[in-house]
Amino acid sequence: MKLRILSYNIRHCHGMNGKVCLKAVASTIAGAQPDLVGLQEVDYFNPRSAFADQATKLGKMLGMYHVYGPNVTWGGVTRFGNAILSRYPIVRWHNYLLPSMGEQRGLLQVEIQLTGQPVVFFNTHLGLDHQERLQQVDKIQDIASSMFGHLLLAGDLNANSDSEEVARLQTVLRSGDLTGTELTFPSDYPKYKIDYIFYSDHWRLTKTRVYTSQASDHLPLSADVELNRLPGIL
Repeated sequence: MKLRILSYNIRHCHGMNGKVCLKAVASTIAGAQPDLVGLQEVDYFNPRSAFADQATKLGKMLGMYHVYGPNVTWGGVTRFGNAILSRYPIVRWHNYLLPSMGEQRGLLQVEIQLTGQPVVFFNTHLGLDHQERLQQVDKIQDIASSMFGHLLLAGDLNANSDSEEVARLQTVLRSGDLTGTELTFPSDYPKYKIDYIFYSDHWRLTKTRVYTSQASDHLPLSADVELNRLPGIL
């Protein structure tokens, strides 16, 4: 089994040209040909993005299943959060609210079934404060450690590759790139690596890539993984 995972902070489809364009984001995602996509900063019925249900529209444009995990609600209707797109049917899903001191953050989880094996995919967007992020990572560690199945995690961690946040996540999952060379932010002149893909020991990493795009202020990061066939690994 092989999968391509994509992590992409779409900034509510607000491109570097100052315009909100769903088609530009959809085109960027389509070009990567992913199987599972973790999207951060996704709007629902927000005036700044023409009141669009962005997760649903992107799912339809790309022919993918989708779920939306709102973490913030304004005025009872407008929402903001994370989304997951999948080429495979989603069996179940859940949105966890993470400890937050500023803007409410969350961890969106889906489960898909491939060749009889459960694959659990997480998507998250951590806060801007270091101590807040550590609390959020601790919560993610607890959740991931309690899961059965082949785990994958994508997200904007707002932390560098040599950070304590990344180090703590590595106690339960492996990172697709710790060299710090796959810079993802800002998209017009990348200086920082703050977007990541992690995976459990069930998987073997075969390739990572950052895609060029001006559809958001982040660049999308992909990782190709395949099931590890080592003895003792299911």
